[in-house]
Amino acid sequence: MKNKVGALGGRIWSSIILFGLIGQIAWVVENMYFSRFMQNEITRAPYATTLMVAFSAIFATLSTLIGGALCDRSGKRKVFVSVGYIVWGFTIMMFALVPMKPSGDKVLPMVILVVVMDCIMSVIGSISNDAAFNTWVTDISNTANRARVDTVLAVMPLFALAVVFGGFDSMTNADATQADWKKFFICLGLITTVGGLCGLFLMKDKAGIKPNKENSFVSDFIYSLKPSVIRQNKMLYWCLCGFMIASISYQVYVNYLFNIVEGTMKISNYIIPIGIIMLVSAVGSVVVSSLMDKYGKRKFYYPVITVGIIGAVVIWASKFFIGKNQTALTVVLIIGGIMAIGVNLIMSGLFTASYRDYIPEGKEGLFQGCRMVMYVLVPMIIGPLVSQFIINTANRGVTNDADIVYPMELFLGSAVVMLLCFIPAKIVRDNEKEHHEELMKKIK
Repeated sequence: MKNKVGALGGRIWSSIILFGLIGQIAWVVENMYFSRFMQNEITRAPYATTLMVAFSAIFATLSTLIGGALCDRSGKRKVFVSVGYIVWGFTIMMFALVPMKPSGDKVLPMVILVVVMDCIMSVIGSISNDAAFNTWVTDISNTANRARVDTVLAVMPLFALAVVFGGFDSMTNADATQADWKKFFICLGLITTVGGLCGLFLMKDKAGIKPNKENSFVSDFIYSLKPSVIRQNKMLYWCLCGFMIASISYQVYVNYLFNIVEGTMKISNYIIPIGIIMLVSAVGSVVVSSLMDKYGKRKFYYPVITVGIIGAVVIWASKFFIGKNQTALTVVLIIGGIMAIGVNLIMSGLFTASYRDYIPEGKEGLFQGCRMVMYVLVPMIIGPLVSQFIINTANRGVTNDADIVYPMELFLGSAVVMLLCFIPAKIVRDNEKEHHEELMKKIK
């Protein structure tokens, strides 16, 4: 019976993987390579990265609130996903027009230009991916398969990173030219646009979805942020709170990850260790997600959080091998990286799957906005601010932006933030068993 109620067809899985992977390829470009572009080609000053990440999060959240309301009011998901991905790709390609290496008096205008372009890209991506695609995923999944579906989706950023990293990273390293960056943005934009075109023929909306226009658009827009709605669905928000803290922890270091490995750790041939981390983390998280669906998520909260904290501390501890033992440095990075990155993936399977279980039927789109507030807006503001504080503290006395070093203490800061995750984990864990059994009865 479990296999039957949790089974998804080939067409659905193809759509999940296609849009999950290509959407994450676009987000990898936005979340990691726009930061690298800003740091390497505009300015290394952390304020620029903080501004870009924070404003992107604000516009992404507002767009998801709008997109989620539109999905429920129209009763459609496919058109927003497919057409959105097509346009999304063009917004990425527009970055090929941005000039590099500005003179001192042109740095601030260029920072503003890149931030504005990033916001436009985030608006399109959030409507098509964060709002429409995630609403569609909620439609086609149920409590018997959501841990598996959400963990597969959580693995997609690693596969996306592998695609971008393995195929295009050389265009963005320290020796990259303006022509290389142009090729990078054009190629990655084309991948996103072609994915949207494929979706026009592959994706199907779930049968029976009807437009929901009972309330005004403004009411739908703010629905998931209303105090009364929060009180009625408090467990849903505790689930979101758990992954919000994990996301803040991740945001403390992720925007500087490439430059930390290449610049601070002095690992020039970083493709192999990063590749191992991605592969093992992806495989391990899928295995763990299957166990969560089989035995229930309740048993996994505390161990997963603990491993994530240890992983971040292990990466930080690798600083003691920098410039002394390259082999030991690489091994410690791989061990800590697998633990920290793998846990970030598994946390999505834990908290996001639980969050979907608590969404009231017929409100799937309306609850995508609060997910963006707590998964994107808050983490992408608080995380980079923590990063900026740590970076500025470590570089006290440095007057030339080009001499700024991104410190290993970013991982230690990440571990400290992750400690707070035990609070929502306990609340969700204590209520998970009873709610899971109720949902299983409904779908059998």
